[in-house]
Amino acid sequence: MHTSVALCTYNGQKYLTEQIESILDQSVPVDEIIICDDKSSDATIEIIEGFISRGAPIKLYKNPVNLGFTKNFEKAIGLCSGDIIFLADQDDIWYRDKVSMILDYFERHPDKEYVFTNGILINEWGLDSYGRSIFDIVGITGKNKKLLDQGHFYDVLGVTGKILGATTALRASFLPYCLPFPQMGKYAIHDGIITATAVIWNKIAYIDQCLIKYRIHGNQTVGLNYRFKFLPQSYELADDVLMWHEGLVETYRPQDMAQLRIFYKRFWTLHSRFSFFKLLSMYLHGEYKTYYKDYHRVFFRDVRGVFIRLNHNTKERIRKICNQ
Repeated sequence: MHTSVALCTYNGQKYLTEQIESILDQSVPVDEIIICDDKSSDATIEIIEGFISRGAPIKLYKNPVNLGFTKNFEKAIGLCSGDIIFLADQDDIWYRDKVSMILDYFERHPDKEYVFTNGILINEWGLDSYGRSIFDIVGITGKNKKLLDQGHFYDVLGVTGKILGATTALRASFLPYCLPFPQMGKYAIHDGIITATAVIWNKIAYIDQCLIKYRIHGNQTVGLNYRFKFLPQSYELADDVLMWHEGLVETYRPQDMAQLRIFYKRFWTLHSRFSFFKLLSMYLHGEYKTYYKDYHRVFFRDVRGVFIRLNHNTKERIRKICNQ
């Protein structure tokens, strides 16, 4: 399989060399590295051109205006020619077998279009001073990991996702589902949109190994501090994503439309008044059974989501009353 790396840069001189070297040092070499620079004013361009002059398979594109990280990644991904596209940040470090392990997974799972992995957290000096992984931070542990193993990505990740793009790779065949990215405000990040799409279409999978060193530092444009676990904004974004797919799905097969509509119905019901009774009605009328093999489990996961949201809303009301 032909492989591409989509790497976006913006004033990344401090850590960029280490990241590019880790990509070039893979046990299975990548075929191309597409770099879109968003009008850097430091030595970023000079560093990249230095790698190019030494024969690295890098194609550099300099944006005439600053696009912002989401649109810049949209551009970089669209320029990739590979069958498998790896997303990369400018400040991380890849483990040497990252590409080979992800390619092996795609070969063994032809039904999956999007894969994410775990990663070790490092500080700005590259040291593992936190003793924690990305999965630890975003809550992919214990029961949640078991749910992922059972295929319940919606229940763990939600529609908006908790996945860091720097850990991901996708098939080029999945791009028509994702591009162009819709305009959804500041909470719509490129990796969140792709993750939402993969969750909706059940094309997502994960590898439970740390394949990158994810750097935490003060100059990050987007990072773990940008992720939300249970914020109102996540529901606004999710609603926008679903409406976006409502338009896209018209070009797909009728069975895709039916599968997506039941997903919509579950999602909107979960966040409506009297949601428990509406979900129970769907269950008793056989709607879960029609579309899900393990329909009992899916129903009970939805019911759990209702009570989690109810608990969250109750705490929010109490907090507001106490602050008055």
